[in-house]
Amino acid sequence: MRSYATIPPSIWQTELKKLRGDVDAIAVHYHLTTSTHSNMIGVYPLPLVFLAYDMGSPLEGASKGLRKVIEAGICTYDEESEIVWVHDMAKSQVAPRLSPKDNRVVAVAKQLSMLPICSITLAFYIHYRELFHLWDQPLLDEYERGFEGASKALRSKEQEKEQEQGQKKDLDSRTGLSGSEAKKDTYTHVRENEPEDPFDPPGSVEEGKSFLLSKGLPPRYIDQALQRLMRGVLYPCDIEAWIEEVRGAA
Repeated sequence: MRSYATIPPSIWQTELKKLRGDVDAIAVHYHLTTSTHSNMIGVYPLPLVFLAYDMGSPLEGASKGLRKVIEAGICTYDEESEIVWVHDMAKSQVAPRLSPKDNRVVAVAKQLSMLPICSITLAFYIHYRELFHLWDQPLLDEYERGFEGASKALRSKEQEKEQEQGQKKDLDSRTGLSGSEAKKDTYTHVRENEPEDPFDPPGSVEEGKSFLLSKGLPPRYIDQALQRLMRGVLYPCDIEAWIEEVRGAA
């Protein structure tokens, strides 16, 4: 049971602004961030029957409110494992970033190690792996292996795309296709004549976030990049440009 939680007044201008007019969704949001089931990292088991009981709402109302919160991008819920991830909760209840020697690094690792590895918990690990220095925690060895497996799969997929791309270029050169017939870039900062295709849209939002973080995308650009990725209009040079922008500002 949590003995302390922080809810800043600014939440009415940020997260709750997306839920205006939906009382069930607002109630679900406050339950997710303050209930006795929750923890400081915002990833924890939450059967829908518990949510409905605590809210004093029919199961249908609680489920509808939760869907609205998910659609607003505030949380992710895995119905099979009945685990929820309140996306910015660790940032507000722990910190945006921790130093390697901070005692909270171990505290976060303990919280995560008590949960089963699934798409949600692995996505959380990937997101905070560097920010919270979780990669060096023995308690999370299985998560690190999961991260390495996901990274290897992505690299393999990228190599396949590069091979297909090379074959396509070779075919174009042999068939005499002109540059005007090639697929045009969607964004102005994409370099001219860049021989690349956009990334394939992922199967879910969490897969998309995991993919972007594995590419080294600075967290501040996650939402913007995720929108493009889900629409199939995010290019490798978009990510490179954002990384260079952060390096230049450092």
